[in-house]
Amino acid sequence: MIQLRDYLIGKKTSFTLEGRIFHSVCLIALMGLAVCIPFNASMQLFRLSLLMMGIFLAVLTIYYFSRFRNKTSAGIVILSVINNLLLIVNYYYNSGVNGPSTVVFALSFLITVSIVPKKHFWIWLPLNIVIVLGLLSFEFRNPELLKNTYPNEAAKFMDIGFTYLLCVAIILLITSFIRNSYYGEREITIQNTLALEASNHTKNKLLSILAHDLKEPLASIQGFLELLTEYKLEESERLNMEKQLLSRTKDTAYILANVLSWTKGQMEAVQISLVPLPLKGTLEGTFKVMEGIAKEKGIELKQLVTDEISVLGDRDMLQLVIRNLITNAIKFTFPGGDIIVSARVQQNECIISVKDNGAGIPFEQQSSIFSPALKPTFGTGNERGVGLGLMLCKEFTELQGGKISFESEPDVGSTFMISLPMSQAAKTPNHQPLNMEQVVPKS
Repeated sequence: MIQLRDYLIGKKTSFTLEGRIFHSVCLIALMGLAVCIPFNASMQLFRLSLLMMGIFLAVLTIYYFSRFRNKTSAGIVILSVINNLLLIVNYYYNSGVNGPSTVVFALSFLITVSIVPKKHFWIWLPLNIVIVLGLLSFEFRNPELLKNTYPNEAAKFMDIGFTYLLCVAIILLITSFIRNSYYGEREITIQNTLALEASNHTKNKLLSILAHDLKEPLASIQGFLELLTEYKLEESERLNMEKQLLSRTKDTAYILANVLSWTKGQMEAVQISLVPLPLKGTLEGTFKVMEGIAKEKGIELKQLVTDEISVLGDRDMLQLVIRNLITNAIKFTFPGGDIIVSARVQQNECIISVKDNGAGIPFEQQSSIFSPALKPTFGTGNERGVGLGLMLCKEFTELQGGKISFESEPDVGSTFMISLPMSQAAKTPNHQPLNMEQVVPKS
């Protein structure tokens, strides 16, 4: 149905709204004329019936050249000229003021308003009014020149009633099309406005991150480098400062990686490649990197993922999610603490857990933990984030067809869990979940 409509009145990408309304008006006029021709013939108004047939052929020709030859502007002008001329003729052959011609002129006024460009209103609208008033004045002064063409009074009343109903039907169709077009355009405008607001929010968030959250660590790195360059330090001091410099550089690189991943996801469609992934092999490199970072803070990272588990996911996204969860756990775990990464199979899903015995999440922050509105926080070693890590984890987990959840208690620790669909090639229904109480020390 939509394809037929677009074929008859034209697509939005090819014609303006006025052009599509013009085509609709032409089609409605053609249907109305197709009804009027046999009706007038049945009322013995043969001259009027022939006139209607001429109008039908003229409108059909104009519609064809406008819709299929892209001559809409010329078609509107020609139709407006022919319309006024034929309405004058119709007034003469259809009993003047005693016929329905004035109702048809009113319909013509509405059609003119609907299809004529606004800048041409000053031509066609006054012309319609002048013609009607001129014809009425002429008939008033010369009543003998316009004869009653109806064979009897019954035919007169039937013609006026039929013309009224036809005009009402055409008005209904035109106004319905205009209203639907208006609401359609308004919906598009609303969607574009929302998209623009989201884009502005993304831009403002990105600028805020670049201006504040990256400025501080970069200034700190600059300060360390200046001290190392300008002053002679003890070997122990130099080593300590180099260690801090490396730590700050890693933190900054981590923040920048998250910012870039988030920005790319906001600005363009993220490409996802869901394939069967051996979980342990996929995360092996991530574990090695994270173990070194955890060790620098005096935290033991344990991974308890078995070889037989395979999930359906995107390799890069899965690594980013687990890396963010482990980094977040390191950030909020005190030196001497433990972080356990494990996986278990539950029905057709794999539940990957990252559990720490760190500071936990304050209850008042738990409802907005995955929200971009969450303010940046500082870890147990004064590490600063940008509030994007957990939001990225949620977005990327859901893009892979999974879910993320968490359990947390202040001063006890947190457990983040992501569920991903199992690979059909490697389901392990007999796999027993790990007993976390056996490997996580009591806090």
